[in-house]
Amino acid sequence: MFIYIILQPVLDLFTSLSLRLLGHDFTLGLLIRFAFLVFMGLYAIVFSKWVRSYFLLLAAFLIIHLLVNHPLKPVFSFSTEMKYLVKLVYFNVVLLFYFVLFRRVEGSKRQKVLDSIVISMTIIGGGMVISGLTGTAFNSYSWEKVGHVGWFYAGNEIGAILAMGFPVVVLAALQKSNWTWISVVFLIYSLFALGTKVGFGAMVIVLIFALLMSLYSLAKERNGWMRPTMLTALFIGSLCYFPFSSLAQNMNMHLNWLESNQLQAMEEVKSNTHDIQVDNLMLSGRENFLSVQKHYFNEAPILQKLFGMGYGGNYQKQPKMIEMDFYDVFYSLGIIGFILYFIPLAWILIRTVRHTLSYFPESFSIRTVLIALGAVLGLGIAFTAGHVLTAPGVSVYLGLLLAYLMNVVENSSGIRSS
Repeated sequence: MFIYIILQPVLDLFTSLSLRLLGHDFTLGLLIRFAFLVFMGLYAIVFSKWVRSYFLLLAAFLIIHLLVNHPLKPVFSFSTEMKYLVKLVYFNVVLLFYFVLFRRVEGSKRQKVLDSIVISMTIIGGGMVISGLTGTAFNSYSWEKVGHVGWFYAGNEIGAILAMGFPVVVLAALQKSNWTWISVVFLIYSLFALGTKVGFGAMVIVLIFALLMSLYSLAKERNGWMRPTMLTALFIGSLCYFPFSSLAQNMNMHLNWLESNQLQAMEEVKSNTHDIQVDNLMLSGRENFLSVQKHYFNEAPILQKLFGMGYGGNYQKQPKMIEMDFYDVFYSLGIIGFILYFIPLAWILIRTVRHTLSYFPESFSIRTVLIALGAVLGLGIAFTAGHVLTAPGVSVYLGLLLAYLMNVVENSSGIRSS
């Protein structure tokens, strides 16, 4: 699993080049990810009875889901539906696998998982820097907006990965080697280079929290002044660079486009202009696809309301997801599926929060704060920008961080559950 995490950017690179140069996404990386999905699922089933019961229940639901949608959905493609479901359940398999694994291995091996994330992020950041300097990077957007994704494919997915991995790399820099600060700089460059709001927002949030925690440690231990100094320099430097960044150009371009459209529609729309503008800027038009899915759901028969409408809803011609994962899960899996899908996540979050509050301040440390920040950023991106729960190359990091966070909190409070 240590090697598998390190391989993630390599698999993403293979997929990107296959899509861009060959025009298809059936690659060796896809086969490797599917093989590890099977391995992780079997491991969790063998060593945990309740995980076994959950997977059996989830499998039964998915069969019913497909049987319901086959006659009711206007356009039904079995291969498309199965591909989407496999991507969707990847997160739960990873989450429960690491939940089981972390209870069976010693602390030093658990720490290696974080080391593998640092290495993986360094590979991504290094690739972004080299591709940017050599001018061989691919653009983040297919139209006027600026920014690049290095040699990777999807800006949203790479942005989510970097956002979740950034606090882990900062943690390593604060606690381990000074050389890790090079990785921190690589990731700051990468988050700026993407030109996305997600990347910049994650960078600012992580640097602020890391700075506050390092100042707290400095006041408590009376040493370690170098850490807050480095973080302050990086934070101020990032703010100074922001007006010249790709994101600043993209935000100005987006606002100018909105203002132009709103001037044309001034006679029809004379109120709520600011609210519409903010929503569109933050959600990048996703609210339009959300309204379409709401319409599909309202018109759907009761069975689809309960068991979901599948990939893209009840579309007539071309499927289109909302790209806000929690909404996509709800409309694709229905009321029953939504509850069933998020049972493991809800259980782990509730348990983690309960242990944190019950054993505070023992559970409060720079490690738990930054790991929690990575997990919260992942969930926040899943809710607002998507491409987290529905992308195996992204959800593997979120599932890992959530399971690791729960394990760290339980260990700090002296509790280990079966």
